Formats: sequence, C-alpha cells, structure tokens
Amino acid sequence: MIIQRTFQFFEIITCLLLFSTVFVINRDLEYGVVYGKYFWFYLSMGIMAVWSIFAVVIHVKTIRFNWKDGLILLFGLVALSVSFWGNSLDVTTKHILLILIIILYFYFRIAFQTNQAARNWLPVFLMITGLVEAVWGLRQLYGYSFSQNSLYRLTGSFFNPGPYAGYLAVVLPMAFYYLLRNWSCTNVRFKLRYWAVYLRWGIAVLTFICILLVLPAAMSRASWLAAGGGCGLVFFLTRRAWGMFHGVSRRKLFWGSVVAVVFLICCVGMYYLKKDSADGRALMWKISLQAVVKNPLGVGLGNFSGAYGEAQAAYFVSGKGTETEELVAGNPDYGFNEYLQIAVEGGVIALGLFLAIVVIALRSLIIGRKWGLAGAMVSLLVFAFFSYPFSVLPYLIVFLFLLAGGTQITQKTRIGADNKFEGICRSGVICVTICCVIATTLCLYKVYPTYGAYKKWNSKKYLYTAGLYQDVVKNYEELYPMLNDQLQFLFEYAQSLSKTEQYTQSNEVLERAMRISCDPMLYNIMGKNFQALKEYQQAESCFIKASHIVPHRIYPFYLLTFLYHEMGLQNRVNEMADIVQNKEPKVQSTAVREMRMEVRKLTMNNE
Repeated sequence: MIIQRTFQFFEIITCLLLFSTVFVINRDLEYGVVYGKYFWFYLSMGIMAVWSIFAVVIHVKTIRFNWKDGLILLFGLVALSVSFWGNSLDVTTKHILLILIIILYFYFRIAFQTNQAARNWLPVFLMITGLVEAVWGLRQLYGYSFSQNSLYRLTGSFFNPGPYAGYLAVVLPMAFYYLLRNWSCTNVRFKLRYWAVYLRWGIAVLTFICILLVLPAAMSRASWLAAGGGCGLVFFLTRRAWGMFHGVSRRKLFWGSVVAVVFLICCVGMYYLKKDSADGRALMWKISLQAVVKNPLGVGLGNFSGAYGEAQAAYFVSGKGTETEELVAGNPDYGFNEYLQIAVEGGVIALGLFLAIVVIALRSLIIGRKWGLAGAMVSLLVFAFFSYPFSVLPYLIVFLFLLAGGTQITQKTRIGADNKFEGICRSGVICVTICCVIATTLCLYKVYPTYGAYKKWNSKKYLYTAGLYQDVVKNYEELYPMLNDQLQFLFEYAQSLSKTEQYTQSNEVLERAMRISCDPMLYNIMGKNFQALKEYQQAESCFIKASHIVPHRIYPFYLLTFLYHEMGLQNRVNEMADIVQNKEPKVQSTAVREMRMEVRKLTMNNE
C-alpha cells in the first residue's frame, strides 16, 4: 500500500511538472519566455518516460488502449509523412514537438487509467495554473510585476496578451463548472471530512473571480468569445438548460430573441473595436484557403508562413485584391485559425483526422459527464478559430490532457489471464510504452545540444545589435546547424553575411528562412545581395516579390528605384519614384519621409 501511494504521488508530481510549463521563463536563453518553456517541457517528458516504465510494470493488467488512440497516432503519422514527403529530411523543432506531444497523450492515458487521484485532482491543478496567471496579470496591471513584452502591459508569463487571455479563457469554464457543481456546500453545515470539496470550490471561486477581473483588460476578442462559448456549454449542461426549449411560448420566444439581439450587437461591437485587425484576419483566412486549394496534401510542419506568402503574392498579382485588403495585408507567422493552418501544413487528410478526434473526444466528455473538461475543450476550440494556440506550448499540453480525458475508456469486466485477448492487450500496451520511451529518448538526445546554442545566441546577440557583423558570422556559424529552423536567428545570420559581403552564403541562409516565413525583408535582403553580385534580373524579381506579398510597403519600390538607376533604365526609375512619392503607406513614419527625400534627390540629379 505504501509503495502504491508513493508511486501515485510521484505520478501526480510528474504531471504537475508538465502543467507548470506555463510559468517557466529562462532569461539565460534567447526568447526565454518562449524557449524556456520548451526545455522545461523536454525535462518533464524525460521524467515522465521513466515513470511510464514503472506504471506499465505495476499496472499492465489495467491499462488499455482503444481505436480512438489509434486516430491520434494516425494523425501524427500523416502530419510527419507530409512534412518529409517532398521536403527535406531535416528534423526541426516542430517535428520533435509533434512527436513528443503524441507521446504525451499516451502518457496521460496511462496516468488516467492507473491513478484515480490523478483523474480527480489534475483538473484542479490546471485550474490553479489559471488562478496564478490571473493574479500575475493583475499584478502587472497595477505595476507590481513586469510584463514579458515591453510593448504590452499585460502578458502574464506569455510573450503577448493574446495567448495569455486565451489561456485564461480555457481555464474559466472549468472554474465555472466546479463553482456550480459544488455550490450546495455553502448551504449545508460544515463537515471536516468534506475538506476536499470545500477546497476545490474555494479554488474555483477565486479562479473565476480573478479571471473575470483581468480578462477584459487583455482586449482579446477571441478570448471573450472562447470564454463565453465554454461557460455557456457548462451552464447549459449543469443546469439542464435544454428544458427551456421544450414547448414554445411567447415568453420563451421573447427571451430567445433578446439573447439573439444582444449577441448580434456584441459581435458587431467587437468587430468595430479593432476593425482593421478583423479585416486582416478575414484576408488571412481567404489566402489560407487558396493555399489549401493549391497544396491539398499539405506543405509540411512549420512551412505555413512560406506557403502563405506565395499565395498572398499570387493573389495581389492577379489584381483581385481590394484597397482595403492591401492596407490590412501582412506577413503572419501563423494563420490565426488553427484549422486552416493544419490544412495548409498537414493537408486536408490531417484536418479531417483532427476534426474527427476533437468531435469524438468532446462527445465522450459530455456523455461521461466531465462537463468542466468539455467546457475547457470548447473554449480552446473556439479560440483556435481566431488565434494560434497550437503554436504555443502550454496550450498543447492542456489540449492533450483534455483529449486523453475524452478518450478514456470505460473499465469493463476483467478478462481472465489465460485468455488470448488479454495477452494481446498486455503485449500491445508494453509495445506502445517501449516505443514511446525510445522515441522520447531519441527526441531529447536531438534537442539536448540546442540548449547551449540558445544560451550562446543570447550571450552573443549584442554583437548583431552593435553592428559587429564579422564577429556575428564567426559565432553564428557554429550555431547554424542547431538553430536553422529559427527565423530570427536566420535573419540575423543572413543580414550579417550580407554586410560582410558574403552574398552567396547569405542567400543560401535566406532561402531556408523563406520556407518558414513570408517576411518581405527576406526578399529585400536577397535582392540587395543579387544587386551587389550584378545579377540584376534576380534582384528585380526579389524586390517585385516583396512588393506583392505586402503591397502597402514602400521600401521594395524604393529599392527598385535605385536598382533601375544602376541598370540605367531611366523610365523605370521615374515610374518607381512616382510610386514612392505618391503611394499612401499604412503608417506614416520617419523612414518613409527619408526614403521619399532620397528618391527626390535622385530624380532631381538625373534631370
């Protein structure tokens, strides 16, 4: 009994390490707010791999996997196959993360089947993470804690307010569920033996209140919709609100109409609250759909932005883009709609599998009366429609936890030890566990050297800021094999190579960056490299491509003006100079005024 309790305690602590990933910030690493969480997650997965071995040895008779687990595995295999088929065989951070996330799902499944305490308390621990984040945000609002991003006052432990608010919105329905479920404890006489119920209810009340206080300040419309959707489902299920639809009366029609009108007014208000942002996301979805049509089998994990840039450039070249779309166009790293991004990267097959998985899991949660988890799942799925939660590690951990809760099978009558089926089940469980442990070990072996690379990048970044490009090239060269999937590193390395007149090498780095990003500056730098090499046709193509990706930017036309001047094409110089002088930028700035002044001097000298 003591050994079993010790094992269960260690099991819960291991899961808590995973949930605490959301709080981790490592200032020794470059972008430590983001990558500090990654390395904490890697460490937690290593510990969980060790735990899983003991779990299977002790509980092999009680652990079962089912066809729903097979769907998760199939989704992972499809996504990885798309990434490697037709693309390079390089293993990137995205690939490793997908493998570890799939493995984490099986670890959670094992934990749910071997530990009743884990099933009861892990949702409460997840709720506590939301409480801590909410208090953290309140401290930032009142100036007691620093934000993780100088551009924003409220970020919690995240890099910007969007993911922070979304995380709170995912936790809120769970707190709302326990608040409603255990409300009766306030109407009965206090009994010490029910201390766990009182504790859970108290945590739920505090979490609910704190999140409601801080969530509006984040100004995230997606999180408001997500919180409303999740809490609405919880209220609908726990209060049996479906009874209000039985029979039709004037009163029900009246209140239904009032709710519909209020909801419509709120939606219109949220649209005009950040109209340009909403229009920009609508354009992203339109371009993403075109990218899916062009690449129905997917472009591979991490390649969304590159494929998006190609599709957006083709869209504006076709002349279909409106003036409003040109003004709101950008170069996003994410699709701001996870379903479309999954379709772009993994293809329509991967999207179909994903939708099947979440529908099955949500249905199981509702039927199994796990309504708090169901509300959190709905919030996450709504938020995923407007943002990029699956590109933020803490969300992935929560999502896999919810999926594992949704695919939990009902324990059936024990099958005899001499039954062949029993032996097959045990063999399957052991085989899956061994594969998970081996895959975890290989992944951790792959990412181990990158910790030192991120640390050195952070310590040497001042060289790039100071303009010591020769030293940057010398230091970044050895980091390149380990950080060649990080856009900012590739940008700094390519720019430094260009500044030190290593134009061919710079273009090689830029080509790799263009696979994972649609930033027009990548094409601008490559164009300037070609111009320095006197390869004018390639330079012109790069500048024109940059102008098509984000049409409202003036810089590509400025570069084209001087390129045509160097080529001796005076008519083209005048044409580009006219665009620079008269094109209306999205934001007036000192850089725009300086470019116009330089172009004006150039044209005056030519006259």
